[in-house]
Parts: sequence; C-alpha cells; structure tokens
Amino acid sequence: MRKEDTVKLISAEGFEFVVDKKAAMVSQTIRNMLTSPGSFAETEHGEVTFPEITTTILEKICQYFYWSLQYARFSSFPFLLSLLVHYR
Repeated sequence: MRKEDTVKLISAEGFEFVVDKKAAMVSQTIRNMLTSPGSFAETEHGEVTFPEITTTILEKICQYFYWSLQYARFSSFPFLLSLLVHYR
C-alpha cells in the first residue's frame, strides 16, 4: 500500500496506528484535518496526533472506522440495531 493511501493516527502515549485513508475519512473531524486548505502539518504529513485519546480508545476508534466501511452499505442497519436493543 502506498504512503498516500494511509494515515498515521497517534495516541496520547505516542502509539502509532497506520490505517487506510479511506477508513480514517469515516470521521468528519479527521477528514477536515486532512483535506483543509493551507499547509497544516496533518495535511502535509498524513499524521494526526490525539493528545487526549489513549491508545486503547484510539484502537477502538480505528476498529470502528473499518467496521463502518464494511457495513455502511446497509442503510437500514441503524434501524435494525435499534430494534435489537429495544427487544432485548
């Protein structure tokens, strides 16, 4: 995979997660950081540091990005999920 196709997300402890750019773009915040006009470090280097997010939490966030990519095509999924939660 080419470096341009990945993004490095860095936790508060300095742990680096290299994820597909497409997956990271699930987050509107990260999308804005990486695509904003100007010469911001995040845009130039493809790295985003999260000084307030622990490694454990950032790992779960990255897992969610990939999960979201996989299931985004199921538009009725939130409705089905709410039914499952409601009837448990």
